[in-house]
Amino acid sequence: MKKIAKFLFIFLICIASIDFLWFFFPDYVSRKYAIVLTIPAITICYFLYEVKDYLYLLALGAFMFADYLFFIEKSLTNGMISSSVALAIYGIIVLKQSHYISTRLLLMSTVPFLILYLLPFYFFIDQIRDAIFGEVIFYTFAIGYFAFMSTMVYISYRNKVTQNLLLAGLSTGVMGVLFGIYLFIERKPIYAVIANSMFIFSHYKMWTYIILKDTNKDEDEE
Repeated sequence: MKKIAKFLFIFLICIASIDFLWFFFPDYVSRKYAIVLTIPAITICYFLYEVKDYLYLLALGAFMFADYLFFIEKSLTNGMISSSVALAIYGIIVLKQSHYISTRLLLMSTVPFLILYLLPFYFFIDQIRDAIFGEVIFYTFAIGYFAFMSTMVYISYRNKVTQNLLLAGLSTGVMGVLFGIYLFIERKPIYAVIANSMFIFSHYKMWTYIILKDTNKDEDEE
């Protein structure tokens, strides 16, 4: 597993490097084909592992389809829908760990979460086209829910496994904010590059979380 993780980490660094090269040399480097390699690489490395989480595989499939829609078909609306479905599946995976979360903590954290969730809309709402408003709401809620539940699981049960989940959730949240800034406020390439780096990092951490979670589960059963 360590060799696979090391290989995947190096490969994802190479993908992120292509994106940074595009930032400095946009006329000579094409980023769209490099970007869509992230999820297939993670999927292939996951298939090398014995235990399979079929919900996770379903989420990866939805993300691959979303990347195709975003970067090949140039369909923002359909890409956001597919990404939202994938993130919702991530949320369901995290929900399975919700027995660690105390009801008191959940109630105390809900209002601050809603404030943080709604805050970006204060800056974005006037720039969002009516035609995609529903998709944006779905997409941001899926991101927010995944980030929120990941944080709750980590606070309730802190260890190396849930730390990876926390990093996956928080980096997904940062990615969503930067992606929103790039789409609706200021189309500076730096926002797209950093957002994609967060995308790569979050999926690597989610892959690590799934592997470690299933490994620990197998050890407990033995």
